[in-house]
Amino acid sequence: MEKKKIDEYEPGPPPSPRPLDRFGFVKQEVNNSPHGLTKGRSAYEFEREERRVRKWRKMIGVGGSDWKHYVRRKPNVVKRRIRKGIPDCLRGLVWQLISGSRDLLLMNPGVYEQLVIYETSASELDIIRDISRTFPSHVFFQQRHGPGQRSLYNVLKAYSVYDRDVGYVQGMGFLAGLLLLYMSEEDAFWLLVALLKGAVHAPMEGLYQVGLPLVQQYLFQFDCLMKEHMPKLGEHFTQEIINPSMYASQWFITVFSYSFPFHLALRIWDVFLYEGVKIVFKVGLALLKYCHDDLVKLPFEKLVHALRNFPEGAMDPDTVLPMANSIKVSRRLEELKQEYDKKNGKLSHSTEINRNQEQLQ
Repeated sequence: MEKKKIDEYEPGPPPSPRPLDRFGFVKQEVNNSPHGLTKGRSAYEFEREERRVRKWRKMIGVGGSDWKHYVRRKPNVVKRRIRKGIPDCLRGLVWQLISGSRDLLLMNPGVYEQLVIYETSASELDIIRDISRTFPSHVFFQQRHGPGQRSLYNVLKAYSVYDRDVGYVQGMGFLAGLLLLYMSEEDAFWLLVALLKGAVHAPMEGLYQVGLPLVQQYLFQFDCLMKEHMPKLGEHFTQEIINPSMYASQWFITVFSYSFPFHLALRIWDVFLYEGVKIVFKVGLALLKYCHDDLVKLPFEKLVHALRNFPEGAMDPDTVLPMANSIKVSRRLEELKQEYDKKNGKLSHSTEINRNQEQLQ
């Protein structure tokens, strides 16, 4: 049977109108939408947000023209403001600036169009099959073969051609889908490239390669950190035969965008794009620390459920992110990486980064 591309499918009927939260997700029946805060914001909060936006506009300049200069002059101010959250109306632009993807876009004119229009991918049918599973409750992706699903297909297809060694893996859809809610197809594609190839931070392509080698490394590091920071919980997990692959794999593969509340995922992504993957470790540790006293009492079945369903209080970014930022992991992560590499006979961290950055140039 001849395979069909998504362009050959007719769009399905538009979704019936239903109340949406402020991010575009369909509101749940009960007043605790998992994707965004549903309560109204006061006039004071709107005014405070306006002041924040004005500060950010001054900091980044028109179209990001002042950004690099400001980061060099006041790196601590930038870091503090990013940790407090990037204003939603500026998020797409700032994400491109802090990830290095804007530079990649400017250095590669016409490449995205070439990949989408003129190249074919062995993953096209897999991508089409998975598209409807990506943010199915968001208005942009709800219409079958509609504009959102077509954009997502184009970005994922283009990446699978750009990097045929990685191709397409299901978890990549959540990264691309999240980016498409804040930027154009071409911008989202180059940000995906920046992340997976390591334009600024360590490359993430190992999360999606055969055998998920980087996932295995991250889970090893996380398990060690958890046992060092929370020995009592670590001992309980060992007794109940709970390991990080049972609950933390998706944290790394989708950077918390798969099943966590959207307003929390956005705040994590703000920090992740600026500071790197260490925020995923820190948020994971903070979540376990927040629930520590309950988790140490639970048997296996209830532990598995609890580790996939954190309480509402732990999902508040203004609670969990300050906890996460207070946990220091950078030096220990590097030590644990060297330990893991030694056990597995891998390339050193710096060699891997240099090789990927050469590929980008």
